Amino acid sequence: MPSRPNAWTILGTSVQSADTAAEALDMANMRGWNVRLLGDVNATCVDETGVTTLKMPDTRANVRTNPITGETEYLGKVGRKYNPVDIEEHEDVLDMIRRESDATFHRAGAYDNGRRFFISMTLPEVLRIGGFDQHQMHVTLFGSHDASSSNSFHIGPTRLDCGNMQRFIIKGAQHSYSIPHTASAQVKIAEVHKALATLFDWQDAFEREANRMLNTPVSLGQFETLVNTIWPVPTSPGKVQRTNFQNRMDTLRTLFEDADTQESIRGTGWAAWNAFGEYLDHYARAKTAATRAARSLSDKGDVTTRKTEAYTNLLALAA
Repeated sequence: MPSRPNAWTILGTSVQSADTAAEALDMANMRGWNVRLLGDVNATCVDETGVTTLKMPDTRANVRTNPITGETEYLGKVGRKYNPVDIEEHEDVLDMIRRESDATFHRAGAYDNGRRFFISMTLPEVLRIGGFDQHQMHVTLFGSHDASSSNSFHIGPTRLDCGNMQRFIIKGAQHSYSIPHTASAQVKIAEVHKALATLFDWQDAFEREANRMLNTPVSLGQFETLVNTIWPVPTSPGKVQRTNFQNRMDTLRTLFEDADTQESIRGTGWAAWNAFGEYLDHYARAKTAATRAARSLSDKGDVTTRKTEAYTNLLALAA
């Protein structure tokens, strides 16, 4: 197992002893939020003329009851068509996945003041790239309460040597399935059950392509060229920008050439990819470790975009 904390550990609570989704959510204080809408939203403006209150008839606020304090907390502004969904409404689907895949509950957490959440399950089989580089596969429910994303199931591995979150897009392979949250529990179970086989196709594609990269030599020069593709050399950089660029290159070069985590795969396309992943998940600049962890878990944003770009370019070398 990786010695450093990964995104699951930083943002989530261990729920490995849970036998049901309800137990897992209870352990993580993720039940009983009573997520609901407030329709009478007002905006208050304070200036030199006094206090002005304006009604916002086209705006609704999504709120929850904090499970620890009991206070009502704001989650986000949502549109007129938005329907709130409590996390426990997915319990039947989570329990079905656990039964069908023989998975165990892993970690559950809410972050960004409750706006985003996840509950992950560990699949029983450890995937070994090249027969030795171990990856633990997870099926995870991700969701939000601020309309920033749909609630969806994702499949993806964590590399055990370094804790890298292997989240990227593989062409032609579906890695996620969005849940129709307005459907009944029975419909959700049936739809997700059908989608599971498709998600496991992503695992097969990942294993094939990772093995191709493992069998492809990559030189330091090729690696540095790819770094400059992912992060282009700045034109007319200032001192801070130049320093940041050089520090990033130095860190990535060290991860590729010298890091213990790449010892067994050194000098390959797979080592190059994992140097990128390790940098983005554990070394890239961030205000807090939690901020960096949230970026690594997100299916959108610069981290997943850069991981996918690096992966695609390295796979092209293996063609």
